[in-house]
Amino acid sequence: MKKLLSVLLVIFLLTAFQTKEKEAFICTTKSSKTYHLKKDCSGLKRCKSKIKKITKIKAENVGRVLCKLEVKKKYRKLI
Repeated sequence: MKKLLSVLLVIFLLTAFQTKEKEAFICTTKSSKTYHLKKDCSGLKRCKSKIKKITKIKAENVGRVLCKLEVKKKYRKLI
């Protein structure tokens, strides 16, 4: 019984403290160079192709940068 509780505790601790990868949204057109943190970003509404959900890390690895509209919102919160 103690072994079972120990195993369950270890599993709980390992899963509880994992960092969740932030999701990002991209427009799948060839000319698109940005990613968006919110699906309702007005920059993303201009997309005439499909919108794909990926991780923020993957978006940055393929050369995407954060949408300028979302960067402005981020800095406004800091001020």
